[in-house]
Amino acid sequence: MKQAFNILLLILTLISCKNESKKELDKTDSISKSEVNAELNEFTSSQIDSLNEKGELSKIFYPNMSACGGGLNGFYFKNDLKLIDSKYQAELGYSSKKIYWSGNKILKIKYREYFAEWEKYEQKYPPKKVEYDSSKMTYSDTIYEITFENKYEFKKIASEKIVSKKTDSTLIKKLIDCGEQMKTELESITE
Repeated sequence: MKQAFNILLLILTLISCKNESKKELDKTDSISKSEVNAELNEFTSSQIDSLNEKGELSKIFYPNMSACGGGLNGFYFKNDLKLIDSKYQAELGYSSKKIYWSGNKILKIKYREYFAEWEKYEQKYPPKKVEYDSSKMTYSDTIYEITFENKYEFKKIASEKIVSKKTDSTLIKKLIDCGEQMKTELESITE
C-alpha cells in the first residue's frame, strides 16, 4: 500500500511538472510580435514616437547644416538610428522633416511646409500702395504623411483635415533621397 501511494505521488509530481513546463512554453509562445521586434531593435513609427517621448532615444546633433534638411538631429536606440528630425528655417517660415527608420528602411515620413503666402498678401496689400506689415501676413501650413510600414499611405493635410490622398511621386522621391542623405550625414559623425 505504501509503495502504491509513493507511485501515485510520483505520477502526480510528474504530471504537475509537465503542466508547469507547458505553462512556461505557452507563456513563451505568447510573446508578442512587438516584444520580439523590440529585442531586434525593430519598431513601428508609433513605438519610436513613444520611445522618444519617454526620453529613451539618444540624440545626436549634426554640427553642420544638412544640405537638404537644415538643422539636423538623429535619435538612436542602442546605436541604431530610429528617427531623423530636421528643420530648415527661413525668415517667414520653415519646413521640417521627421523620418522614421528601421535599419536601412524608411518606415514613415512626416514633412511640413509652413510658409508666408506672398501672393495673397500682395493682392490685398499692393507693395506700391501699402507699406509692408508682417502682422497681416498669412501662412500656408501643409503636412504630408507618407507611411511605408504595414500598408502604403499618402496623406496631404491642411487645416488639420486630409485634403488629398493622391500620391505625389516626385515629392516622395525627393523626401526619400533627402532622408538617405541626412542619414549619411549623421553616419559621418557617428562612425
